[in-house]
Parts: sequence; structure tokens; C-alpha cells
Amino acid sequence: MTIVNTAITAAMAALQGAAPVVSRVRLRPLSSTTLTAVVVRPVSSDVFDAPDLAGYPYAWNTLIAVECYARSTSTQAPDASVDALLADVYSRLMSDPTLGGSVIVLVPQGLTYDFDADGEQTVCATFTFIARQRQVGPTL
Repeated sequence: MTIVNTAITAAMAALQGAAPVVSRVRLRPLSSTTLTAVVVRPVSSDVFDAPDLAGYPYAWNTLIAVECYARSTSTQAPDASVDALLADVYSRLMSDPTLGGSVIVLVPQGLTYDFDADGEQTVCATFTFIARQRQVGPTL
């Protein structure tokens, strides 16, 4: 298993129960009956520390996006409709910033919003996190 797969799998495990739907890399629009959802996807991985004496990098930063979706209603502002889900997701991920020992540390980087992302009154707030990881030898 690569370091990227390890980080995404650990984040998924930490988020189970955060919403009725927790997915890995969403490829389709949400079902019209889905009120909230969380999607975890890898973005990129970069070498963090210089290579060791054998020429292999041993510390990586993997950028992870965690998308939080909520349907807005006529009685609640779109940003407020996703707020409780955001708080839950952040709490779950930061309660153990090593993700059960799968990463050295998970560091929050930012939060962005996209309103009516799919034409269905859905707001998407996306956290970005850096998962610092260590790998030894010629494996990723």
C-alpha cells in the first residue's frame, strides 16, 4: 500500500459516521435524497525532506481534500447548512492527528466554500490537510 493510499484510508476510517455518506473520490453527483455527504480525495504528494544517503526521499507531505456537502433549504443560509458537518469532520480528524499512527501528523491548511456546486442547492466546503508521512527505502 502506498503512503497516499494509507493516508486516505486512515482519514476515511476516522470519518466513518460523520455523515450518512462518506465516500472516497466522488465521481458522480450526490443523490437527490442525500442531505449531507463527506468525500475524501488525494490531491498531491511532495517530498518534504531531502533524500537519504541511498537517494530515497524519506518524508512526504500528502495533500488531502475533504469535501463536506450539504443541501441548503429556504429556511437556512447555505453556509450555515454545512456548518455542523464541518465541525464534526474537523473534530473527528483532529482528535487524533496521527490518524491512528498512519501519518506523522495531519495539519489543517485551509477551508474553501463552493455554493450551489451542482445546481441542486448544494454547498460544498472543502478542507485541505497535509498528512506528513515517512517512508523508508525504494517504496512509495
